[in-house]
Amino acid sequence: MRLAISIAAVVFTACASTSPPPCTLPPGHVIRWGTWLDSLGRLEGYQLAWNGTVSRYQQSIHSGQLRILDTLDVRIEPQTHCAVATDLRNAFVQHQTYVVIGPVSHYVELTSPTATARAVWDARFETYGSRHFRAIFRWLNHLVGNDEAAHR
Repeated sequence: MRLAISIAAVVFTACASTSPPPCTLPPGHVIRWGTWLDSLGRLEGYQLAWNGTVSRYQQSIHSGQLRILDTLDVRIEPQTHCAVATDLRNAFVQHQTYVVIGPVSHYVELTSPTATARAVWDARFETYGSRHFRAIFRWLNHLVGNDEAAHR
């Protein structure tokens, strides 16, 4: 009996002291999400940098020029950032391309120093193919305190 209690104590202590696994994504990636305004030719949204800072930005659809509007008073913890980025990467692996542009669309994007992946969906509809991206979009909006729904 004493042996069983000792083993349980060792296992409990070992499990309680484990740290979260390190992020397997390369450093330097950026997560962006927001609204694609096709008639205005621009993207408006948020940018989560590798260091956990969140900025609001606008980007021209035609030229690709990105302009930072301001930095939010929000800091995303590295574990949360890694979890969101990993989930987004996995969504892109499952759905290698997802682009459905409407008059007003939503998007999520994962950018690394060598590649960019962006999913775009018409904000008026909740389709089967966009469900994973819509969930990530809502998660990201929740992290920054914006409760804009993925279907508006």
